[in-house]
Amino acid sequence: MKKSTGYINRDTFLHRLNPAVKLFSLAFMLIAAIILSKWYFLLALLLAVLIAFKTSQIPVGLTTARIRFLLTFSAFILVVQLIAVQNGVVIFHLFPSVGTIGPYFPVTTFGLERGLLFSLRFMLIVFSSKLFVAVTDPTLLAHALTDLGLSYRYSFALVIALRFVPFFDIETESVRMAQQSRGFSPKIGSPSKLLRTIRMTFYPLLVSALSKANSLTMSMDGRGFGYSKKRTYIRKSRWRTIDWLVLVLSMGLLFVSILLSIGLVPLHPLLR
Repeated sequence: MKKSTGYINRDTFLHRLNPAVKLFSLAFMLIAAIILSKWYFLLALLLAVLIAFKTSQIPVGLTTARIRFLLTFSAFILVVQLIAVQNGVVIFHLFPSVGTIGPYFPVTTFGLERGLLFSLRFMLIVFSSKLFVAVTDPTLLAHALTDLGLSYRYSFALVIALRFVPFFDIETESVRMAQQSRGFSPKIGSPSKLLRTIRMTFYPLLVSALSKANSLTMSMDGRGFGYSKKRTYIRKSRWRTIDWLVLVLSMGLLFVSILLSIGLVPLHPLLR
């Protein structure tokens, strides 16, 4: 069974960055993507993230079903915006006039821009989050957050969440393979089939997750987790000059997006 999520150990620029810097940079980039509502800005960020996948030697690792889901959901967001937003110049109608009937559902320039905006924002959140998980060692992230003053209890909770991502991925694949071996084929053709597929997949996954959480709790109690206020680490993260530089650049990206969004820095007329 192929692992498609979780941390992938490599020796690249992104892997060597301080985990806290990667976390803050991800947060700053997503906040900037929300503040500055320009589709070409989001497209540039998405292309930068895809290039980062290549330079970090991280496969995108999406199965055909997941690519289909991402494209379908993005197209759904685009169509909803095209239909719901009526402001702007009308480009064409989804249902042109036939005799005395129509036209209906005009597609406007503003609706197309909003559709691209939300679709690209969705894709950016998915791919940037996946890249962060793939290039960030959870143990080093826990030390980096603890080193910044966060209680190790909270940083450990974040580490557990990151470690559970590949676990749920593998468990979901196991459940599907077990169902297929029993002759059950997941279908989403209608709401009833979709609910049945969710029920048949969610319940085994929930039971498995609760069992895993119970085992983890017993293991933590047995090792005296929380007994001491101070926790030691075998491997520790380090702050280097390049980490500070990347942090300043990501903060600069957020600062510039704020200035552009409130109009203190005028956009070029072609980009408005």
